[in-house]
Amino acid sequence: MNDLKNKAVGSLRIVWGCTKIFTLNTMRRALILGRYTLICGQQQRLRRALRRLGGRVLQALEQGEVNPMLTEAVKDALAKAKAIKAGKDKHYQAIGTLREKIRAACACEFGEKGN
Repeated sequence: MNDLKNKAVGSLRIVWGCTKIFTLNTMRRALILGRYTLICGQQQRLRRALRRLGGRVLQALEQGEVNPMLTEAVKDALAKAKAIKAGKDKHYQAIGTLREKIRAACACEFGEKGN
């Protein structure tokens, strides 16, 4: 009777562990989807910033500027584009971290040691 009880408790722990891992990984995948949505918005902002940067460079060239990258308007537009690109890269790093957590959780589920 005691052996049957131990098997039932062991099976229950396995089911609970798998359910917990599945739930956590599902939440992580939802976070990844949210990050990709934010990246799409930032990509649109980056395109707009690069269009404005191109416009500022053309404007400076039309005004007879020898090196348009030295004008304040172009420097500001370039700084905004770089900031948007940095934010986008930050989201990609967060997605990579979430994917590592998912891989580690799946590896632990099958008895391998995760990081």
